[in-house]
Amino acid sequence: MLLSILMTLFGLIAAFEGCFFLTHLHKPFLIFHPERQAPLSKALIIWGILLLIIGVLAIISAWTDSILFIVTMVVIGCVCETLMAYSLMGYFQAEQRKN
Repeated sequence: MLLSILMTLFGLIAAFEGCFFLTHLHKPFLIFHPERQAPLSKALIIWGILLLIIGVLAIISAWTDSILFIVTMVVIGCVCETLMAYSLMGYFQAEQRKN
């Protein structure tokens, strides 16, 4: 039961991040300005859709009681979240070099 709750929470966090990226394509957030950087805007679209899909699949996996599906979603989710952080950090460093 606890595994299902934690996987649901993991899926909700990933889905929330995906929705956040998709709704902030034309307004600045934190240190990012996607309205001024077209590549950043495209990256946010890609990561937003990917994280939304991962979030939905993680929520589905939570309630299937399939350990293989759950472990697969945890690994895919962790790898994608890490890659997303590294790719957005590249835009952060590029912005810092300009200043």
